[in-house]
Amino acid sequence: MKHTKKIVALLLAVLMLISCTAVASFAATKKKTYSKYDYNKDGKVIYTVLGDSIAAGYSLPGFVEDTKWKATWPVVEGSYPQYVGQAIGAKKIYQDAHIGLRSTDLRYLLCEDYPGDIAVGWRVPTTDNYRTVDPAGLAEVRKQYLNHIKKADVITLNIGINDLTIPSGILNNVQGENFNLLLAFWGDMLGNAYKLADNAAYMAQVSTLLIGFYRNYVSNFNAIVTKIKEINPTAKLLVLGYYNAAQDAFVKGALPVDIGALVTPFIDLFNSHAAGAAAGNGYTYVKMEHIDTLFCDRNSPGYLNDNHPTAYGHRQMADIIIAAINA
Repeated sequence: MKHTKKIVALLLAVLMLISCTAVASFAATKKKTYSKYDYNKDGKVIYTVLGDSIAAGYSLPGFVEDTKWKATWPVVEGSYPQYVGQAIGAKKIYQDAHIGLRSTDLRYLLCEDYPGDIAVGWRVPTTDNYRTVDPAGLAEVRKQYLNHIKKADVITLNIGINDLTIPSGILNNVQGENFNLLLAFWGDMLGNAYKLADNAAYMAQVSTLLIGFYRNYVSNFNAIVTKIKEINPTAKLLVLGYYNAAQDAFVKGALPVDIGALVTPFIDLFNSHAAGAAAGNGYTYVKMEHIDTLFCDRNSPGYLNDNHPTAYGHRQMADIIIAAINA
């Protein structure tokens, strides 16, 4: 119960944010309009996948991490992009989702004028152990990303959950630029929440940091969607909301703890902007909930730790996306 009380205290800061944060369209003053697009009009559908480890199929048996940085990874068998691609008859799937990708990183990859932060080197081509960005390598990868967006008939965007792990700003403020420590703290959302709650120095900065991270996410999300629409205004763009991986998880005992209820404010906060801005900005928001996850699978090594979907969870996500495409 000690941990639970601390987590609840941490979440109160988020609840305060939810009550005072207005969601609005981030399009230009003159609202843009996009023609209704028949993604299958020529029978030659190109599907581009943008996102993080969930979209990349991490935790599925066929996933293999490629240490050589490139834009496109193989489509993992049983991942939701595979099912969606099959359903829409895609002749080509550009699997441009990467593990650990934050909104900051994707914006950095798409927007040449955006400087990123100290952690982008972990997710883009570098010259020396994740610290110094390789300009030539970055330019080539960025070129591929922009080209894959331009070619696409259907695009799914699944980004933001890694923004919730929030270690980098905290470590910068408390520990300085110790990059190894930053990477050590990079992990699952709930795990970080517990670690943060156990450290008084971290807890003292939580409220300010949460506000800053949320604002940063909103700024990045707006820039990403604007860039996608600038490159390809006619593609069917679907922004996937984040499911609560702990939604159906409980810690049993004399006073059972509903873990999902503790995490929900985080998820709702980050989903609120994408959901509220969809109508005015030419994309479809796709709500995800009650997705089967390793976090809730008592037979998985990831039980109460891994927020990635199970094989069935990927099937669930695909069905929801396909229904949204066909709506």
